Amino acid sequence: MIVERVAAHHRRKPGPGPRPARLLGLGVLTALVLVMGCAGRFDPAHQDVILIVVDTLRADHLGVYGYDRGTSPRVDGLARRATVFDAAWSTAPWTLPSVTSMMTSRYPSSHRVENDGLKLGAEVPTLAETLGRAGYATGGFVSHVYVAAPFGLARGFGTFEDFGVSKPGYRLEAGMEPRADRVTDAALAWLGRQARRPVFLFVHYFDPHWPYDPPERFRALYPDDYRGPFDATYDSISKFQDPRRPLPDDYRRFLLDRYDGEIRFVDEQIGRLLDGLVALGRGSRAWVVVTADHGEEFKDHGSMGHGRRLYEEVVRVPLIVGRVSPTGAAAPDRVRVPVSGIDLLPTIAGLAGVGAPAGAQGRSLAPLLDEAGALPAADRPLVCETIRLNAHLKAVRRGPLKLIQSMDENRTEMYDLDTDPREGDDLSERRPDERRALARALFSQVDFLSGGWNVRWSSDGSKHRFQGQIRTKGIFRTVVPLFRERGKYVLESPGILNFSDVDQTGASGLSFTTAPEDAGAEFYLLIDGRPLPERVFLGGNEHNPRALPFPLEGRPTVDAAFTKPPRADGRDLGYFIWRLRPAGPDQGVVLDDEIREQLRSLGYVN
Repeated sequence: MIVERVAAHHRRKPGPGPRPARLLGLGVLTALVLVMGCAGRFDPAHQDVILIVVDTLRADHLGVYGYDRGTSPRVDGLARRATVFDAAWSTAPWTLPSVTSMMTSRYPSSHRVENDGLKLGAEVPTLAETLGRAGYATGGFVSHVYVAAPFGLARGFGTFEDFGVSKPGYRLEAGMEPRADRVTDAALAWLGRQARRPVFLFVHYFDPHWPYDPPERFRALYPDDYRGPFDATYDSISKFQDPRRPLPDDYRRFLLDRYDGEIRFVDEQIGRLLDGLVALGRGSRAWVVVTADHGEEFKDHGSMGHGRRLYEEVVRVPLIVGRVSPTGAAAPDRVRVPVSGIDLLPTIAGLAGVGAPAGAQGRSLAPLLDEAGALPAADRPLVCETIRLNAHLKAVRRGPLKLIQSMDENRTEMYDLDTDPREGDDLSERRPDERRALARALFSQVDFLSGGWNVRWSSDGSKHRFQGQIRTKGIFRTVVPLFRERGKYVLESPGILNFSDVDQTGASGLSFTTAPEDAGAEFYLLIDGRPLPERVFLGGNEHNPRALPFPLEGRPTVDAAFTKPPRADGRDLGYFIWRLRPAGPDQGVVLDDEIREQLRSLGYVN
């Protein structure tokens, strides 16, 4: 019997029980005999954890999330005895920052791997390092360069296999990105060599990403009669990224058939992996986490692919957490409270009986897997962000409300996902108070412009006039206003920025970067026409400048200058200034020409 848990309005019951598992192949059975013959017992204090990330997988193309095309029988079977999260968000609409967030429990603007010229800094601890220090055998098996060693994501893994995708000589046309069956074979072979050690296994399947090219027997499950001029490669798909160009209905059906065939193929391989865990004697001790890095657009909001928009078809991902072979009665459940990719590290660490490292921005969902576990706060702000492919976008969700902020255009959209899940009714003009509250929640959660300066100003509830001038010996490379109605600015020259904000009763501000990066800046700031240095607060210690104007060095030597002032949240009268720490010298990534050509062919590099 399924027992309903507390706060039932956040949950609904899942469907019927799982289907019987299919028989295992001879290789896995042989591995079972070898492992079961090894001496010793499994460590009951440290459970196995298997993290499966499927690239480019929309939640709404799985049966467990209401899709009716039979794409996911094995994942659906796992879900019927697991916890299913109905409102899981990725932290970015493309692979590299999203997976980095999973591995660090930090938003992209915090871990700073926001484009493919940067890798994870050595000072940021990873999930694999955390579990490795606790005695886990750690294995990673990945199928795309964005999830590989060049970007720092192999750190902490005792075994890491990318099948050559990050090596010189890679050629996309040679089909060197491994299919899901090859990834599964390698993961199972590694599992079979781990004897009784607790394992953390990370498996990444690239297949649902374009080009949509499932094996023939999976194409046959979704036959199509398309005979048009386009195929399922990026060259064809990219022709429809312009929102003004409509996608022909027959071509859209063809792409969806191919995409669904890829999902069905990966689902079979996930089933093979689960069967292998059972055969190796790990079924009752293994926690399995199935998720995706992001979704995919098929002209839902005018565009194609991913990386450029933050609508639900790209942001909402599947998240299923459960046992392969639960002992006793399973307690399947659905969680409607929003959760995020930053929650995976503390969750997996909790399942493994290990503490999360310092700096984690997410929270553990492990208590939810216990009948007595508490729900996360329904109004916790969650963020998704991207700064590439000619887009600088950030989104925040709090409860059912979602705000999308275009940073470079200083434009917002707001939706109620309970009443408008397809995001067709923009509420930003009709509900300005909620829009402003969401904007402040967004700006309190994330940073802007790695290595950039932040200038925030706020009122005490009365109307005040904020105005000033900022000068740099270099040039202003980027200026981003943070609040739509306020913070008007003009570049008087490449090195002089003026701003004015009249009758402000709340908060506003702007962020900027300079070129060169260490050019520094001089600030002349006024409140109601007066210089008030005692109302200017610098860095985390909120020091006041001695006089106005005042200069700040381009590379602050005091750590506090890289820390956000505690009161920079719109509650106190004044200016609050701090600089974001730039990417470290160890974070640069140099990719060879062949890998960059691979990324261009997939639409990742302009």
